[in-house]
Amino acid sequence: MFEFQKLCHEIEHLSATERAALLAEKSILVIKGLRELDLPGIDAVTVLASFIIGSAVSDGTISEKNYLFIYPALSKAFGDACDLAEIKRSFKVSKDAKKEIETYTRDLVSILSKADEQLAADVIALCLLVTSVDGKISLKEKHYILKLCMS
Repeated sequence: MFEFQKLCHEIEHLSATERAALLAEKSILVIKGLRELDLPGIDAVTVLASFIIGSAVSDGTISEKNYLFIYPALSKAFGDACDLAEIKRSFKVSKDAKKEIETYTRDLVSILSKADEQLAADVIALCLLVTSVDGKISLKEKHYILKLCMS
């Protein structure tokens, strides 16, 4: 838990340039690592992208700024049809959306259980980087991402 809090603090205090550079670095490492896991019938990159969307909306909303920041990852995973209105509609805080987000969380925890510690740490850092676009990580976002550490 202390290391997670320390990582959150470090990420929140990055400059925009540092955050962008680290995001690019972690994205490359994570996507490569997830593809190397070669899990039959599971697209680990899509699961991660879905989890990241869930982390961005875990506080019940997704801002245009958050959307613009995560758009490159979304378009890579889901194609160009991922616009802000579509994401807002698909993740309205409803019982169905909450169940869907819980499923992505379980799926990603399962995937990370097959990964090494470094890949898991990189995935967590990547999620924190995406949610910290405004320079802070909300308590709800922290709790959402922390679920990956507790399994």
